[in-house]
Amino acid sequence: MFSESPELYDLIYGSFKDYETESSEIAGLLARIAPEAGQVLDVGCGTGEHARHLRRTHGYEVDGLDLEPGFIELAQGKMPGARFWCADMAEFSIDATFDAVICLFSSIGYLPTTEALTSALSCFRAHLRPGGVVVVEPWFEPGQWQAGRIYAHTSEAEGIHVVRMSHSRLQGRTTLLTFHYLVGTENGIEHRTEPHEMTLFTRDEMIGSFAAAGFADVDYDPAGPIGRGLYTARLSK
Repeated sequence: MFSESPELYDLIYGSFKDYETESSEIAGLLARIAPEAGQVLDVGCGTGEHARHLRRTHGYEVDGLDLEPGFIELAQGKMPGARFWCADMAEFSIDATFDAVICLFSSIGYLPTTEALTSALSCFRAHLRPGGVVVVEPWFEPGQWQAGRIYAHTSEAEGIHVVRMSHSRLQGRTTLLTFHYLVGTENGIEHRTEPHEMTLFTRDEMIGSFAAAGFADVDYDPAGPIGRGLYTARLSK
């Protein structure tokens, strides 16, 4: 995943991703559907930007979980009082439960199969308190992703210049993304590459996996924070 670039993540995404506004939307959603929620687990938390805004601006007690150790280290540095776990979202077990579990910015798309998707949602459910809610921002659906597109971002901060260019292919229902990084410092220019594989789950597969994981009620918002949609589900009390 982001094993080649954790220290570049905030520099790149901070240049175009509005974490503050997205976090406000998620906080507003939680206030509507789970007004008593206070403790939140952010699965696929990355460097902790959503968690940071939800904690500092909106008063939620947010902890995080991610598979990338470099992300966990960066997130913990931003929020020394929060708890962070390095684990796979499809098979984690931690000694804690929460009022809400959120999984944002299409992190769920890194799961390779519907079986893994169901396993992850089952883990989310196992760490919810009665009446708790799950909020999942999906990756794209089949037919929505156009293979062969090129994306490029350029960022600069504190003497580091980064150019990231990506190219994508499709292999069945899997999006194969390759990120190329040019990282320039006073010592020269370094080239890194990083493969990413993300699954194009259908809406029926997403809802079916929620049901298989034990969620009876699932709502879908086709827009979501950034236009990729948003799933919400609740446990009975």
